[in-house]
Amino acid sequence: MAALSEKQLGSLTALWSGLTPALRSQLVAAAGPSGKLADVFALLDAELPAAPDDKVRAKLFRIFSDVTGSADLPPTHARFSTADLEALYNLAELDQIEVPKDLGDQKAAGRWREEAAAAVERLAERSENEKAVRRQLDETFGKGFKALLADAACLLQNDQVLHTALKPFPEQIGDVTPEIVNRARDTYDEICNDAPSASLWFLKILTARLEKTAQIFRIVAKIGGRADDSLVSRTDLADIGDLVLANADFHASKFLKSPQTMEEARQAGDAVAAFVKVSVGMTREFGIRKDGHWGKTLFAIRAKASAALEDFFKQVEKTVPRAIPHPVKGQRGLAKPGPMPKPEAAAQAEASLCFLAATSDWASQAAVGSSQKHAADLVRAEMDECVRDLLEVLRAAEGEEAERAAEAIELIVRYMRAFNDEENAELIQRRSVAVRANAA
Repeated sequence: MAALSEKQLGSLTALWSGLTPALRSQLVAAAGPSGKLADVFALLDAELPAAPDDKVRAKLFRIFSDVTGSADLPPTHARFSTADLEALYNLAELDQIEVPKDLGDQKAAGRWREEAAAAVERLAERSENEKAVRRQLDETFGKGFKALLADAACLLQNDQVLHTALKPFPEQIGDVTPEIVNRARDTYDEICNDAPSASLWFLKILTARLEKTAQIFRIVAKIGGRADDSLVSRTDLADIGDLVLANADFHASKFLKSPQTMEEARQAGDAVAAFVKVSVGMTREFGIRKDGHWGKTLFAIRAKASAALEDFFKQVEKTVPRAIPHPVKGQRGLAKPGPMPKPEAAAQAEASLCFLAATSDWASQAAVGSSQKHAADLVRAEMDECVRDLLEVLRAAEGEEAERAAEAIELIVRYMRAFNDEENAELIQRRSVAVRANAA
């Protein structure tokens, strides 16, 4: 392998360090165990700065824990990812800052965080003047890298203030009681006086701890002095409402496309429940005006979600009946088992039924109750009619036709279970077994 110049090695190392560990591993695997590319990757790995182990990093970035998570979590819980923090550590050259030997020494740990925040700010400043740095940050963190760097620096600078402020609050808050509301208001006021840049992060971290996200508006109302968005949505507190709205939009995005598998159907069902809890909870907890900043955004998200569900229900009414194996007329006009749907069609119908059932508890609150009921009634009637006819066929059928009828009934049982109709599924399965036993 031709030797790399010092400049080439520096540029490649900077690019390599900005990649996530998962992506670096994929590239190494693709390069194979030997060859020029494998040698280059090995050299770049050797140049990577030594990072603290996970436990040490977690302590240094302790205030990030509530708002760091994977992409499958809502925005309240995933302002940062672990890959973001690792990339930040490398790109801001935080390895140049000596890690305290005793992380329990709060003064020493505080000095590390202050230096780390300054390093992050320097990185942001460099992006203003150096195209290569700006490009790398854009490729690593996305178009919003400036806001991400600013948030990271703010959290590092205010770690101790926020850590102390959050101590009295549970790590998971099941219900925002009046006591919590008053304590949060008082704490927020104190932070505004002592460290104003950290005040919104106090509320954002509290929001991440809530089991019922929309209940943050109880605190917002107390702080803002009113329970509607006529003024609050035009203050700094608007960021909190925007964060809750981002959660609603995140959940809505999870069911914009019809599920194709049972796993996708379950996830979409959970997303509908979460969407309704956030969007309806927001209007119950706070006075959201249709012409206000939050109102316009919320109702646009609701309209998008409702349209997606309406389209899904219409699709179900067409696709599910096609995947139901109704008997057909045979010789001398006698019914016989019809053709079974293709496996992929059956799997999609099963997923559709699962999602359709999951929406039943929430459809009315999502403004699609009548459409959901119409689709559910239609497919239920189709399955009931089909299984009655199949049982009649099974009573008279023999040999291969009996096997085909039994197979079709098993598919209907599978559909019923997906449709959360376990009682009917068990009943039909028992009847099928009894009919076959009598025929024997």
